[in-house]
Amino acid sequence: MKKVFFYIFIIFATITSCKKDFSDEFTPYQGMSFNDTTWTNEPISNDLIDSLQVQLGLPMAYYTTFNPTRDTAFWLNNDIQLKIPAYTSAYMSNTANPVTDPVYLRLITLKERGDFIRYLISTTFNQYPLVCAADFYVSFTSNNQPIAIAPAKPITIQWMDDDVNNAMQFYSGSSNTGGQYKVNWQQDNNGSVTRWDTLVNGMHKTGYRIQSPHLQWMGANYLMDTTQATTNLNVVLPLNFNNKNTIAFAVFNNVKSVIRLTPSAIEKGFYTTHLPTNANITIVSISLINNSFYLGTNTLFGLSAGLQKLYPKKISVQSLNVFLNSL
Repeated sequence: MKKVFFYIFIIFATITSCKKDFSDEFTPYQGMSFNDTTWTNEPISNDLIDSLQVQLGLPMAYYTTFNPTRDTAFWLNNDIQLKIPAYTSAYMSNTANPVTDPVYLRLITLKERGDFIRYLISTTFNQYPLVCAADFYVSFTSNNQPIAIAPAKPITIQWMDDDVNNAMQFYSGSSNTGGQYKVNWQQDNNGSVTRWDTLVNGMHKTGYRIQSPHLQWMGANYLMDTTQATTNLNVVLPLNFNNKNTIAFAVFNNVKSVIRLTPSAIEKGFYTTHLPTNANITIVSISLINNSFYLGTNTLFGLSAGLQKLYPKKISVQSLNVFLNSL
């Protein structure tokens, strides 16, 4: 009888060992108050996004009210200028009908890698990485109605940048699917990006100027060179960390580019495609579990097709923000 039980045990162990998935080498963290290892096919929940962003603290958006019948210019932090020509604002139902009532402006500026992560914005075009100078979100409202830009009345955003690049082109972002934090960037020939240089208090300053014929997401970007060898990036974490509590990014260290990795419920991991094999990146995972943050990181100097593993550690909100600011 003992031999029978022994052989049953051997057969069971053999069958179990053959069942391999994307993350079978990881086990749940022990001695912790969470143990939900299931993944979902649903998009990342708004509750997780809201909780994460409220606790991290998003970069302060710029708010103001202006008279749409006058030429208007705003300076932000002495290095960003927004110019709005008179009678630019128009009602969406009839863009030939200019707005004369006060207009409420909201402007979000994304210039740092950590801020792209805080807003969950990916600098990609159809899953291909973009190099970014800066991206902006601009909205107008009047009398609680969304406002558009009148034809041939573009707005201008100008900002300082010590490392200007002639390859920059105008991109606009559509967020019709997945909400404001799911942006699909497209090159937009209706807008423009130009370089500028000037003297400010005797000092030579350089930067970019974009003109946009529409509102919402816009910016200066160019498509990263992927004509040489490329590969996919596949990332796994311990089983407690899944797409219900974790987001993951690939952050380029030598250029300003941040890619939000796509979760795969089938493979229980995160991935992205079309990355240059010579890329120097930092993989970042941020998890919010039982109101506590966990951070996983790994820096890679060159990419291969192998599986990358992260081992998140508990981190305070203050330390997590310091890390994001250092990227």
